[in-house]
Amino acid sequence: MNARNDVKKPFDQNLDPRLVLAAVQLRFAARVDGLVARWLQRCAAKVEAAQHLFETDRKPTSEFGMT
Repeated sequence: MNARNDVKKPFDQNLDPRLVLAAVQLRFAARVDGLVARWLQRCAAKVEAAQHLFETDRKPTSEFGMT
């Protein structure tokens, strides 16, 4: 019985290295996309918070004698 030898193989030795590289590149690109999306969300949240902090009345001021 050779079933034990088949189970011990960690992976198929006939994998095409180009396909493995392509899969790794796709996973890396997906990870980078996810990280960039999270970073952009944090930036947008900070900008929104800053806008609320510095929000002013939209009425014109009477600075410099202007009405």
